[in-house]
Amino acid sequence: MTLKDHLVKVATTYAAEKGLSLSRVSTIVFGDGKVLDRLQGTADLTTSRFEAAMLWFSNNWPADLAWPDGVTRPISEAA
Repeated sequence: MTLKDHLVKVATTYAAEKGLSLSRVSTIVFGDGKVLDRLQGTADLTTSRFEAAMLWFSNNWPADLAWPDGVTRPISEAA
């Protein structure tokens, strides 16, 4: 599983839990509703954007939802 796959897995899990479309989550996290859809294809993103997105998810992850298996969770800023 690539790092892009990890990000998409985290995003889709979050979207399902919150009842949001992947496009809406993409807008919240990246300010662009198409980023996560593009990542499911051949698009790429910079390391800093990946790290910022993963940190956003870690900081905003629902307390009652398990973090996806096989994906390393970054240490949140609150820790």
